[in-house]
Amino acid sequence: MSRETFEDWIPIENADRALQALNRGSVTERICRGEPMGSDTKWVPRSGIFAVSSVAKGAAYTETSGTNDYVELLARKIGGIVRIAEEDLIDGPVDVINTKKVDAARQLGYFFDNATLGVSAAANGTTIPYTSLLKALRTTDSNVAYTADTNYVSGSATYTNLSSTLSKVEDSIWFDEASIQVVASPVFKARFREITDSNQRPIFISGTDGTPDTLFGYPVNWTVAARVSATATAAPTGNPLRFFVNTQLAIRGLAKLSPQIASPNPGFAIQRARDVSGFSTDEALMKAAMRRAFVVGAANAHSGFEKTS
Repeated sequence: MSRETFEDWIPIENADRALQALNRGSVTERICRGEPMGSDTKWVPRSGIFAVSSVAKGAAYTETSGTNDYVELLARKIGGIVRIAEEDLIDGPVDVINTKKVDAARQLGYFFDNATLGVSAAANGTTIPYTSLLKALRTTDSNVAYTADTNYVSGSATYTNLSSTLSKVEDSIWFDEASIQVVASPVFKARFREITDSNQRPIFISGTDGTPDTLFGYPVNWTVAARVSATATAAPTGNPLRFFVNTQLAIRGLAKLSPQIASPNPGFAIQRARDVSGFSTDEALMKAAMRRAFVVGAANAHSGFEKTS
């Protein structure tokens, strides 16, 4: 017995469409560990290494002296606003507001990815909201015994360089195979398809039937924002980047938005022309915003490759 299907006729709620656009636009939003935040600052405890050794009969145990500290999440607001003539909202065949919601959510995702992955300078709270994964990999952190550039590789996208980048994580006490995912610029796609190992086996496998692409057996997440940038932007143009990310040690803080902006987060606020700001011009305003924090739990747990040639 056959039947007709009508799934394509069933509308998706506006908020869901925007959230889906954010998730499509942002790898960080999709895969990194989420931490709810009740205020704009949250400390996430970071436990030092518990040292063990052989203990002779009747001998004293060696005491651990690891560093127990924290990483700090600082929520930053990302957003924009669009001005729309009321006539366009009334006369046009397209649902302008909901279309712009999806556009805004996608751009928020790109901006968030670049801010958390590819910005080359330390956070300043404004043009650089967070210290990115790239910057963390290139900065010494004595609390976790990490030396700048230890897990960073640059050059041409050769088998040796790509494999070497992965080995930085695999040959480490921070390695957790179940938590490792690849984050990469789509610029690498063509190169990945060309590379094989010494037995002529491809290192990159395209996903089928809903399965993800894989590189060296790890799931690949593509983002156009995985490029080097001096400040955070939704459209970076610098060198392409590829990371092996331990998703449990790349932390995304989820902060609440202003009550003037409708939930969920990202959220939107609409002001029509009858309100004060648009009364004299017959224009509506749509504001889009998200409030997020980001911090690298320990640079040792990740590695990155920058294509410089």
